[in-house]
Amino acid sequence: MVSRALRRLCRREEGQGLVEMAFILPLFLVIVVGVIEVADGMNAYITLIDSGRDGARLGSKNLATDTEIKNLVLIETGRLRDDVTAQDITISHITVDGANAIRVEVCNDRTLLLNVPLVMPESFRMCSTTTMRVLSVGS
Repeated sequence: MVSRALRRLCRREEGQGLVEMAFILPLFLVIVVGVIEVADGMNAYITLIDSGRDGARLGSKNLATDTEIKNLVLIETGRLRDDVTAQDITISHITVDGANAIRVEVCNDRTLLLNVPLVMPESFRMCSTTTMRVLSVGS
């Protein structure tokens, strides 16, 4: 009699795991995609920072022309999911505190992996700017 009651009780809970999974799985997937999205965005931003810094470093040592700096930045950002074009790279020769300097700005239009209308934008612009003092020939 006791074993029969136990079997009846167990049969009532057969679908419990499936129902719990149906509630938890969408939340879990959103968290996983969110972590991947943040990691991809951080990778892109670090790539933009590094490529802009490398371009400014070359320009500050007078080792490359503006066109060569743009080509270097394009090569370094080539691994990004969203392409960087020559129009996304701005090179300026400016004066900072009385010294000649070079400023390299690199931008990228990021598209998101998961497009959620009304919650997140479809894409956004990410930019990095690096300014370095230009070394004179005698320095």
